[in-house]
Amino acid sequence: PMEDLISKKEVLEKYGISYGALYRWKRMGLIPEAWFIRKSTATGQETFFRRDQVCPRVELILSRRDGTSLEQLAGELEGERQQRRSARQLIVEDRFGRREFTVEEIRSACLSDGERESSILEFLREAPL
Repeated sequence: PMEDLISKKEVLEKYGISYGALYRWKRMGLIPEAWFIRKSTATGQETFFRRDQVCPRVELILSRRDGTSLEQLAGELEGERQQRRSARQLIVEDRFGRREFTVEEIRSACLSDGERESSILEFLREAPL
């Protein structure tokens, strides 16, 4: 749903950052490429982000920039990504890109036929690879 998304323009305005800073953070891996969601809108194509991903990350970058270099922060985040990769994950790919969730992060996961929902969370946690 669109209410879970925030536009690139809104991110820039909300945090007072420049377009250049945002894309420098992307190049450095501080904001993953997969988080950039391109959607067609009435005014053309715009970039959006999942609000629950990008806002905490921008806040982290801004809060740490005085005491930590961007390179150091990128290294720390890469270390976290490496740890995530070694954990059991659910990988979902849709037309907006690829998303990875550790199974421990998932609150619920269901299959639906429009009338009924069936939880698949236990299956995700226990199924052999």
